[in-house]
Amino acid sequence: MAFIYTRSNLKQRINAGIHGKIDMLIDANETCNRAVRTFLSDIDSRSARRRSTLSPNLVQDVTDYACPTDLDAMKIIDIPAQAKRQDGEFFLVPTTEFAIKKRKGMIAIKDYNGTRLLQVVSQVNDYSIMVAELDSLTSGASDGSNWLLFGDAISIARDTDDFIKGNGSLTWDISAAGGTTAGIQHASINSIYMTDYFGGTSSFFVWHKINSTTDIINYILRFGTDASNYYSKTITTQADGTAFVNGWNLLKFDVSSYSTIGTPTDTNIKYFVIYMTKAAGKISETDYKFDWLVLKRGVIHNVEYYTKYGWQSSAGAYKENSTDDADLLVADKDEFEIIVEKGTEFAAREVKEYDIALDAERHYKETVRAYQLRNPSEAKIMTSQYYSYE
Repeated sequence: MAFIYTRSNLKQRINAGIHGKIDMLIDANETCNRAVRTFLSDIDSRSARRRSTLSPNLVQDVTDYACPTDLDAMKIIDIPAQAKRQDGEFFLVPTTEFAIKKRKGMIAIKDYNGTRLLQVVSQVNDYSIMVAELDSLTSGASDGSNWLLFGDAISIARDTDDFIKGNGSLTWDISAAGGTTAGIQHASINSIYMTDYFGGTSSFFVWHKINSTTDIINYILRFGTDASNYYSKTITTQADGTAFVNGWNLLKFDVSSYSTIGTPTDTNIKYFVIYMTKAAGKISETDYKFDWLVLKRGVIHNVEYYTKYGWQSSAGAYKENSTDDADLLVADKDEFEIIVEKGTEFAAREVKEYDIALDAERHYKETVRAYQLRNPSEAKIMTSQYYSYE
């Protein structure tokens, strides 16, 4: 759909509705923006439907995904696969129920500290390879060799009290040396055949406990044949795209856009290093951990939803509020007419044309009802089951 109605068009129609008194408004542009915001709050319009690619790709055992920044409230329509669908119907539940039950098909919108996450439980076939559960010093190595320290890391040990999966994690501290790296490494993990995993849908995942995010620059995963022949991938956010936090973080290293050192053998990947790049002043800290290092080939999915952004710039960028008369309304013909009524109502009240305002309000409600009958919302309705009768 190509949008054609501009903010200029909307102002012209509002001005006509209030008999040329638009210059009496405190801010005609804000009146237009308010009308569009109200319209999108009242109606899940055809034009407001959007589709974006789910990030990361959908995999089992990973529940937190990037939420579209322009998602209107919790108006998720669906999370379909781009190719063959493996999951059935998704259903929206409260975040507390999601955290407790985590049943196949559940989705939730998690809001905290100004951050939104899309949570999904899926049973897609993600073709996983367990590299190392990281619940013991010898995890992932059949020859009995240990995970070792890297950079400024010291005092590696098994922690059976604080972990995410399995029955433990690997804990380590940061020394007072003042270097710029710290982490763990292993040179002889059970060999992995990775030829089929290179490309845009595969990623390494690992859980990481951060004591303090202060002076952490990034995280790097090296995977290859040995210390002279490996691939290197750098990340600066968690798997869901949010910033690192104190506590447990899920890190995702895509098997794409990586650096190559030497000539690693893709059929014999056994060398792994996971570490942070840090400021030299980040010293003498304790209680950093890694847990559950796994390689997954995810399944590409879309997120279909209703946007809260009612405008597009002339370049096609979606925006919540218009900043230029050339901005385009995210609206078709019938939707534009409804917005005109709401804008006229707001403007008429401001210039004390109360009869016009009442007439516009009545017409707005009538056209909204008619529109919704013709275009019922497809947003998921939140459901909750307090008891399980299975």
